[in-house]
Amino acid sequence: MKKKQIHHIEGNLLSRKKQYNYPGQLIIKGDIEPGCQVSAESIEVNNVEQADIRVRSGMHVIEKVTDSEIVSGGGFEANQIERSTVRAEENIIIHALTKDANIFTNARCLITDGTIELSDIMACHGIDVNTIISSEERPCTLTIGLLCPDDQDQKIRSEYLSMEHHKKQLHDQLEQIERIIHDTLQLSKKIKSLKPSLKQKIVQLKNEKKFEVMKELDPFFKQLNDRVESAYASYQSAISSKEKLIKHIEDFDQEKLDITKKEYLLRKKDRVERSAQIQTGILPYIKVRGSISAHTRIQGLHAYKRLQETLKEVRIEEVKIEDEIHKGSIDRFEIQWFYRL
Repeated sequence: MKKKQIHHIEGNLLSRKKQYNYPGQLIIKGDIEPGCQVSAESIEVNNVEQADIRVRSGMHVIEKVTDSEIVSGGGFEANQIERSTVRAEENIIIHALTKDANIFTNARCLITDGTIELSDIMACHGIDVNTIISSEERPCTLTIGLLCPDDQDQKIRSEYLSMEHHKKQLHDQLEQIERIIHDTLQLSKKIKSLKPSLKQKIVQLKNEKKFEVMKELDPFFKQLNDRVESAYASYQSAISSKEKLIKHIEDFDQEKLDITKKEYLLRKKDRVERSAQIQTGILPYIKVRGSISAHTRIQGLHAYKRLQETLKEVRIEEVKIEDEIHKGSIDRFEIQWFYRL
């Protein structure tokens, strides 16, 4: 029988080496310092800050995780998580606070005595929490009943969204440049329309020998001339930028975007179908022991709801709607809550 390897570190795991790879269990009597990349079978540590962690069977952070990314092939437990992303195959347990974080688990997220604040939680089997704090500007999003995206799902999604964003940026820039060209031409037309009346006024002043008045108008004519020159320069610059931008748009790989989008949607569809199969054996729910504030977004496998009011001591589920009107049509679902735990 192969002996299990246990690695003990008295003090902090130092950032000067940057990368650490341990084949067995890692027990750190201190913190993981900023900048570390660590992989191990399992890890126990006091604090984690600005680190990238990969564990195969589980991780226990006694105090706090800050500004880090953690992936666990097993479970995960911590006292607090802030500004971090945690992914786990098994249960995620957080004792006190999850703030401005992203949590993904294919099991349950258990924060029974703690608070979710301004965070997004995706827990396939459900969420058990004391308090949820959202704001209108930054609502929490709680997703249940849906398998979490794996690394390949994330990669394809990121690539697809990045290409879509780049395409939108190009077209937004083209729209902005065309607006500048339009506004410049309008200004040019306006100035041209003023020229005959200005020329007539100058002739009149000359005939009347009102040279002092003509001198007083010099700053106005200078300002008008500067505006004409500035408008012409803006127009020339915009035309040049438009030509370059059109070239970038023509060179954009639309075929690659279409292929990536198709793959992203197929993988998403497959994940939804696998999630539906899992739900035949479980009923995902959100159990709120304290309160869940207004603006919180609840996402199920089929339905979505944004809370309009604060609720207390509720159990939230995605429920299939049975009614005579839609009987025999496509199944309908909605998010409902019950005042029972």
